[in-house]
Amino acid sequence: MKKPAAYVDRSVEDIGDFEPSCFKKLNMSRTPSLHQLECFLALTAEGSYASAAKLLNKSHTAVFATIRNLEDTVGVALLDRGGYRVTLTPAGVSFREEAVRVVRAHAGLASHALQLRSGAEAELRIVLGDLCPLADTLAILGDFFRVETNTRPVLHNDVLSAPWAKLLQGEVDLAIHHIDQPRPEMESRHLFDVRVIPVAAPALLPFQPHPKVQPGDLRPLRQCILRDGARDWQSLSYHVLDGAPIVSVGDQATKREILLQGLAWGHMPEHLVQADLEGGLLVSLCGEHLRGATLPHYALRLRETKHGPVAQRLWQRLSTIGTSEKNVFNPNGQQP
Repeated sequence: MKKPAAYVDRSVEDIGDFEPSCFKKLNMSRTPSLHQLECFLALTAEGSYASAAKLLNKSHTAVFATIRNLEDTVGVALLDRGGYRVTLTPAGVSFREEAVRVVRAHAGLASHALQLRSGAEAELRIVLGDLCPLADTLAILGDFFRVETNTRPVLHNDVLSAPWAKLLQGEVDLAIHHIDQPRPEMESRHLFDVRVIPVAAPALLPFQPHPKVQPGDLRPLRQCILRDGARDWQSLSYHVLDGAPIVSVGDQATKREILLQGLAWGHMPEHLVQADLEGGLLVSLCGEHLRGATLPHYALRLRETKHGPVAQRLWQRLSTIGTSEKNVFNPNGQQP
């Protein structure tokens, strides 16, 4: 229903530098709806109408019609339908960048409105990196959320670049992970260190483990590595031996089982394989030439984002851990 002209004046009369005349310049019939943008982004992320429909819990027909209506609204073809999979036209690529910005801005506005109404966030989205000592990390979060009963924790567990990507793209409020490089847009608080070491099942090795194992000794053997969980992100490689045959997996639990079965060797967080090392199921390959690494882990959040009161209290709690309980985690995952 068309609003009377006076409606515009009342809506914007106290918005400072905002110009009401901008409404007059907009052709609202050419303005995409939020629903259309969400369908479009789901389709571009999933790559097919069927997958997008499943993600959105809608019918294939409804998603197809929404995308057609979106293209009619903006007056330009956004999708190239000539191939097996749906791809973006050059106009679609440009449009997607703006659509992502608008949908994120709308989500931020909705979140801010919720904070204004209730004084506390309904949920906090937290991603834990794959190297975190899970039981101990969750124990800290459990202590906090047992007090903050009105805020629901939404937890993710991701590998390699995915925690940073989710934080930078606004998909989570907090990450607990190591840092690959200085990132001024992130604020950090040190929590604990994680030792990563090369290990293998004894049956895999054609030699007895010794402190002078060379990378060349392992090159004929399969190496198990993690696949990066981040989309649209430059994939990172850690401890990958050039020229070695590769077995890639999506999580640390699967990687550990691959190693235990003698299908490959690889680097693992020491706390995840401590019992296997003590029981002789795995052996360490650390030595003069294979040293492993110690990765400091941090609580991470975006520096210039508005954080709600519960997020602030959690940050203060984690900051306390980083300063007064720095050694709360040791390599075997137990509290000292």
